[in-house]
Amino acid sequence: MKELKQNIWILLTICLFIFMSTLDSSIVNIALPTISRELAIPLTQSEWVVSSYLLTICCTLLIFGKLGDMLGKTTVYKAGGVIFIVGSLCCGLSQNLLMLVASRVLQALGSGMIMSNSNGIITETFPKQQRGRALGILAAFVSLGAITGPGLGGLLLSQWNWNAIFLINVPIGIIGMLFGYRILPKSAHRQKQQLDYIGMCLLAGMILTFYAAIQTLTSAALMSIALLIGTVVCFVAFYFWEKRARNPLVELSLFKNEIFDESLVSALFVFISAFFFTMIMPFYLQEIKGFSTSQAGMIMMVFPIVQVVLAPIAGYLADRLNKRVLTIIGLGLLTCGQLTYLLWQVTSPLTIIIPSIILSSMGNSLFQAPNNTIIMNAVEKRFLGIAGALNALSRNLGMVLGVGLSTTILTLAVHSFSNGPVNDLTSDPIIFVKGMHVAFTVSMTLCFVAFLFILTMTVKKQRQQKRL
Repeated sequence: MKELKQNIWILLTICLFIFMSTLDSSIVNIALPTISRELAIPLTQSEWVVSSYLLTICCTLLIFGKLGDMLGKTTVYKAGGVIFIVGSLCCGLSQNLLMLVASRVLQALGSGMIMSNSNGIITETFPKQQRGRALGILAAFVSLGAITGPGLGGLLLSQWNWNAIFLINVPIGIIGMLFGYRILPKSAHRQKQQLDYIGMCLLAGMILTFYAAIQTLTSAALMSIALLIGTVVCFVAFYFWEKRARNPLVELSLFKNEIFDESLVSALFVFISAFFFTMIMPFYLQEIKGFSTSQAGMIMMVFPIVQVVLAPIAGYLADRLNKRVLTIIGLGLLTCGQLTYLLWQVTSPLTIIIPSIILSSMGNSLFQAPNNTIIMNAVEKRFLGIAGALNALSRNLGMVLGVGLSTTILTLAVHSFSNGPVNDLTSDPIIFVKGMHVAFTVSMTLCFVAFLFILTMTVKKQRQQKRL
């Protein structure tokens, strides 16, 4: 009983920091107009406040996962907590864009250290029969942070200035760190080896060039193609380097495990889809439906509220039922929920909008908990750090791609329906909704592809087992 109580406190401490880390990936979105106005910068430049955070996390997650395996997951996690708090304080005190972006990079370094080792600490702490429930609760806080951002940001901005969305992390983070240094377990399963800095640079180059290619797709097609070629070059170089490196950043042998691969790919698709919702919904609710910032935030809070209620239940089921079947049901519900987004029009009432959000959130809840458990159970203990980092990378890469793809597809669709470029995407509500439907069709397709992929692979494995 005492051990269970201790484990619960460990879980709550991990969940607190993982919530703040993922929250800060999306909470800034709704504050960008305010930040650009108060710092006197163009809105296009203010987007670096969001992208610098996400890109830094994506580029460093694997190296911090490797460090967790080498120095101990708890050691790296605690250091990340301190860096995240300092970065948050610097963000809140920033007086210009350069200082704010540099502070966001510092904050993201701490966030990367936290994200890459959270799953590993939970997997080492909880016995196998309780692991699904624990990872389910952790998954709930991941999604809660990612989806709550715009809503909570709107509520904070209605009372204080934009600095509050960063400064609120400081007192909460200090309390969390005091708990963490007292109750987090001592690091175990350490490995002595060197870091793969070349692999890290090649991975960062691949991510950065791919993101830049998406961002320049609508404005500089030739540049976008050149960047895509650079992405391919970095990917090929990364693959061959990792094959010959003595201490590779990524153990390529992990990808020989089909279950591990399937779960990572499906998680990537689901988080890309999630950020279509996060990026487009504030515009739809505020500019098209006419809701205030705080009202739009409350409507968007429906998703994480449902997630918080259902995720522990999904984790409980994952400990007792077939985890893969639960992920298939979750992806099916998520696809259906995304399909209902296409029913939204300029005059659609909340009685149509909110049930759609609830259905999507139910699907997300049923998918995340068992999928995280499958990923962490698929590897040996000595690879828990890098496996957790790869899981976090698929999540954050999904967020980055969701930001880039959703805005690009929405912009292209609105321009197409307008028969030419427009300065304000929401100037014609009917055309905006048409463009939104195109973007949500892509989002739904990603969920449907993940559903078919997992279903097909599961049926294939069952047939192979019957033959044996």
